Amino acid sequence: TISKYYALNLESGNILWSFYNDAPFISDVKIKKGKIFAVDSNNVLKCYSLKDGSLIWEYKSDSSIIKSSKKTSIAITENKVLFNNSIGDVSAIDINNGNLIWLTPTANKQNLIQPYLFKTSDLVIKDNAVLFSNNNNEFFSIDVDTGFINWKQKINSYVRPAAFNDLIFTISLEGYFAVIDNPSGNIIRITDVFDQFKIKKRKKIKPIGFSIGEKDIFLSTNQGKLLIIDILTGKTKSTLKIDNEKISRPFFSNKNLYLIKEDSIIKLN
Repeated sequence: TISKYYALNLESGNILWSFYNDAPFISDVKIKKGKIFAVDSNNVLKCYSLKDGSLIWEYKSDSSIIKSSKKTSIAITENKVLFNNSIGDVSAIDINNGNLIWLTPTANKQNLIQPYLFKTSDLVIKDNAVLFSNNNNEFFSIDVDTGFINWKQKINSYVRPAAFNDLIFTISLEGYFAVIDNPSGNIIRITDVFDQFKIKKRKKIKPIGFSIGEKDIFLSTNQGKLLIIDILTGKTKSTLKIDNEKISRPFFSNKNLYLIKEDSIIKLN
């Protein structure tokens, strides 16, 4: 299986350049210093020229026997590219030459009974720490400079966390909203935001992603619902039914809230 990547002119839609990669890309795409970064299903981090699409360098991390289709994540600092691969390793790579700076394993491969089901959240960088969690009941804070683990908590989630000042916010796959002290890793509060769902229903409902407003957190689910959660109390204030199927993580633009479902974009005031 191969993949093709393109650069388009935003005004005309014309293709500026296009190239083939020998494997599909499974990460988000980042751009920094005239370079494009993406990870493919062979767990290879690729660095391309934004100008002409040529390969500048690549870093090959460990991979499983079977090519992965699990989404991975990239985060960038001024001089490092950090990424997690499909088997739980987090690596920091020199943004200029592709050399490995550090590598930190975060999953015991022998303990992963079904490694193809292992999922991690997006990487988030806050105060020189990279934050992320997985569905193996682990939430990590790793030092960006050294790769040392600052702390680890037992939180089961592959939802992208959010960090504000000294606080980290996340939602577990079971519907528990957690607030964590960033420096220490101590859990400040956990509240059940799925408490209004009946037992049979809440077993099927899963969080997709959330965004933080001035007073509320907006959480989307795999069953098309949008939960509005009070930041101060952690309690669910209301639930809106947007669709019967999965909706995207909500996002803000110009003081409006947007959601995506299939081929539609939904705008909420």
